[in-house]
Amino acid sequence: MLWWAAALVVVFFLASASVWLAPPQSSVAAWWPASGVAVALALWTRRDRLPLTVLGIAVVTTLANIWGGRPWETAVGFGVANACEVVVVASFYRGASTPPGFSRLPDLGRLVLAAACGAGAAAVVAGVTVAGLDPSASVTMRAVFASHAAAILIIVPMTMAHLPTRGHASRQELVVQSVVLALVVGAVFGTKGELPLAFAPMPVLVWGAARFGVRIAAAQLLLSGIAMSLLTTAGRGPFPYAVASLDYPPETVGTLLQAALVASALVSLPVALLTDELAASLTRARTSAETLEGVMEAATQTAIITTDPVGNVTSFNAGAENLLGWTAADVVGHATPAWWHDADQLDRRASEAGMAPGLRVLVAPLEGDSASDRRDWVWRTRTGEELIVSLRVSPRHDAEGRRIGWLGIAEDVTRNRRAEQVLRSALDRERDAGQRLVELDRAKTDFIASVSHELRTPMTSVIGNLEMLLDDSLGATSPAQRLALQRTDRNARRLLMMLEELLLLSRVEDGTFDLRVRRTDLVEVVEQALHTLDVARGRSGVEVEIHAPGEQVELDADAEQVERAVMNLVSNALKFTPAGGRVDIRVRDEGATVSVSVSDTGVGIAPKDVDRLFDRFYRAPSAVREAVPGTGLGLSIVRAIAERHHGSVTVDSRPGQGSTFTVRLPTTQGDEPAPA
Repeated sequence: MLWWAAALVVVFFLASASVWLAPPQSSVAAWWPASGVAVALALWTRRDRLPLTVLGIAVVTTLANIWGGRPWETAVGFGVANACEVVVVASFYRGASTPPGFSRLPDLGRLVLAAACGAGAAAVVAGVTVAGLDPSASVTMRAVFASHAAAILIIVPMTMAHLPTRGHASRQELVVQSVVLALVVGAVFGTKGELPLAFAPMPVLVWGAARFGVRIAAAQLLLSGIAMSLLTTAGRGPFPYAVASLDYPPETVGTLLQAALVASALVSLPVALLTDELAASLTRARTSAETLEGVMEAATQTAIITTDPVGNVTSFNAGAENLLGWTAADVVGHATPAWWHDADQLDRRASEAGMAPGLRVLVAPLEGDSASDRRDWVWRTRTGEELIVSLRVSPRHDAEGRRIGWLGIAEDVTRNRRAEQVLRSALDRERDAGQRLVELDRAKTDFIASVSHELRTPMTSVIGNLEMLLDDSLGATSPAQRLALQRTDRNARRLLMMLEELLLLSRVEDGTFDLRVRRTDLVEVVEQALHTLDVARGRSGVEVEIHAPGEQVELDADAEQVERAVMNLVSNALKFTPAGGRVDIRVRDEGATVSVSVSDTGVGIAPKDVDRLFDRFYRAPSAVREAVPGTGLGLSIVRAIAERHHGSVTVDSRPGQGSTFTVRLPTTQGDEPAPA
């Protein structure tokens, strides 16, 4: 609050001095700098303290007028005029920063408008105070308006934030310009100057504004305004003599002086702001240019080349020098991109695009709405080496949007493209090899199916003859002969089952695996599968038990294929469960689905082998190591049968703790079974 109180003290003494220095017989002062300081104080005050500031300004200006010898009624009116002025000006900066900035022309426009409105409000209140709206009050109003507006325009800019500073002019020039300004002000306002010379300081002020920026211009405006006001108040300068000779009211002296100060402010401040903005823009442009140049030179592995509209090279960075072998001095102003582009490629692409050979093919895609074009091109270096580059071409435009040339940015992708070609060739070879493998697999499948089909008929005949021998239809056999025949029958049936499995997988692969679906009791199917495996169960020494509901578990299924799936699961469990172990078969009715689970207490399956269990011909390493008989087809057949019934098969196993395989099938098949 100390600075706030100090500012009010300054307002008081400035107002008092202005009253004491007012021209004789004048109802108002020639200049009222207190209004400029008061407005600056308001703009520096926080919004919540503005009412207190306005009240303080009204009080101190009233006291200053009383101390200067004015009647208290007039003093109060002038105090209210000053307060109204502050309120009006502050309203223009509602929502702005504290203090507001002053660095652009719109900032000056706002200040001029605020000063005009604020000074106008003060002039109206002062006119009412002096004459109660009597016509003669217009002189007072003009004088108050001019003095207050001039004070605001000259003093307030010095107190605003963000005043640009510019240091491109020398100190010597500033000294010379300041001396010239002082001499001109002294010569015009320190003597009985002629009225036309009243505006002689203006060109010097414009000189300072153009060369030294807003801060210096505002300071020189303030100092020259103080000097001109003091000299005019002392009766010097062109205005007192002109007013006296023309017999105008004394207030006219102040009006003319302040009009001259306002004119100086309205000329020099815009010049200062404009030149500052131009200087800032030039600095930004120069910085951008230096940054761009630095980026271009730092890109030692990327060629950045610019040309004019017809293709003449205008810049050639270090990356281009490194790639092509020419220097910028060799190329800029002397060459076109035809120097390094492969001529045959240019001609070929021009022919493909249906245009005449030449550099136009490089920019043809940009003749529409495209912002840039990126393609691979062949370049030849100064030594004749061939490069493949990825080149992005973009148009360059000036500030008015006119095309002024082209920008090309290229990277050497020779190694990448050749590596891609090698990869493509390898991929093509892999694709061909894969196709051949598919064909070989198809041929193998066809061969297996054909051989299996051809072997099935004689095997059926062999089994039939063995049955006749075993039931003594062809004569009695000795016990030794019967034992041999039984062994032969068992192996023949095993071979026939293997042929059936091969034929089944063949039908699955070629899409001819059809089901004979009918209403089936799953419990009966499981029991039939176990009956078929009775011999294997007896030999294995493994206890097998069925856990099933006491009633039928029905579903729509191909009973023969479901039985085959159960047989394969139980057979697998018997193979991998040592003697004395146990196999449990559980049949469950789950509502919309039924399931068969086959659990054993065997060796279990390693986690890494689980994902491949259902692949054709896959046998776990433990099965191979222990020489467990099998073809690796059983589980793949189980999955094929389950999926053909719209079902699934899952496995849960831990090494050393056994395995559980579960087949889950829907109770109804709908209109069609799942495709094979």
